[in-house]
Amino acid sequence: MATHGHVVRFVARPGKRDELVAILKPMFNEVEKEPGTLLYLMHLSDNEPDVVWFYERYQDKAAFEIHRTSATHDAVLASLKPVLAAPPEIHWLSLVAGKGLPSPASGGAPG
Repeated sequence: MATHGHVVRFVARPGKRDELVAILKPMFNEVEKEPGTLLYLMHLSDNEPDVVWFYERYQDKAAFEIHRTSATHDAVLASLKPVLAAPPEIHWLSLVAGKGLPSPASGGAPG
């Protein structure tokens, strides 16, 4: 199963992390409607007080494109500009092994 994934690092302006989280939360309602979104996780950094991380995994690139082109996605991204210290950093990932998703090497068996 070839999945498509990435992590995103958001850096809020000092003291704006809670506001950043509040702006991002509507995306969770949106991804509930996206069957190709396998994992969509928001994390707060324990050692960087203004940083929010996302881990996202999609069934394939087409599923990511459905997510990326949603009206909610566009609205949320536009709302982020006043609270971000820098543009989001996106790090693209290729799944090798793990627990919770099928491993590419296993031919679809859970990894």
